[in-house]
Amino acid sequence: MKTSHPFLLLTFFAALAAGCAQHSGSDVVVGSDQRGGTNSNAGAGMYGSNANNGPDFSKYKTYSWASQVTNPQNSTYFLNDLLFKGMVRDAVEHEMAAKGYTYQPTGADLVVNFRSFDEPVEIMSNDNLGTGYWASTEPYAYDSQQKVKLDKGSILVQMIDRAKGTAVWQGYASGLTDGNVFDKNKDKVYVAVGQIFKEYNHRGDKL
Repeated sequence: MKTSHPFLLLTFFAALAAGCAQHSGSDVVVGSDQRGGTNSNAGAGMYGSNANNGPDFSKYKTYSWASQVTNPQNSTYFLNDLLFKGMVRDAVEHEMAAKGYTYQPTGADLVVNFRSFDEPVEIMSNDNLGTGYWASTEPYAYDSQQKVKLDKGSILVQMIDRAKGTAVWQGYASGLTDGNVFDKNKDKVYVAVGQIFKEYNHRGDKL
């Protein structure tokens, strides 16, 4: 009859306990809001509950970055960490390409912007996004009727109809933390952004 070595059993249970403790940490919560309220997670939607008033997503084929995303010196909205900013941008870029959108430096159908929050925040207006988050050449009035509460460790992605200057979609992931600090692990960031884009049910191509 085979017997298990006590040291091996102790090592196994210690590893199991460590894994459970890690799993029991903060879970990432994902949500989105779409103009017209066609997304079930959006409540009344960004611009009311009538989906007929929403934009025609089939017309969006290209996207540009908001100016502060392309500014190589701007880390204000990315926890003052340019490496982290690049990580999130690459993850969003990957998801936009996977959705069939073509990047266009200027004049694209959509303007894409994003930022991170290390503390809980309630988005009610442009003031909560930060002065300069949208440049003067990117007019956008936030719909104050759609309040979004984000927990600490959040990534917010927004899409703006460039021609109309209105938000058509935003997605977010909250709870991306390691203890009390923002978890900047590349794999976890990519997974979180991927989860955000699972909420986006449109494509820029015919697939």
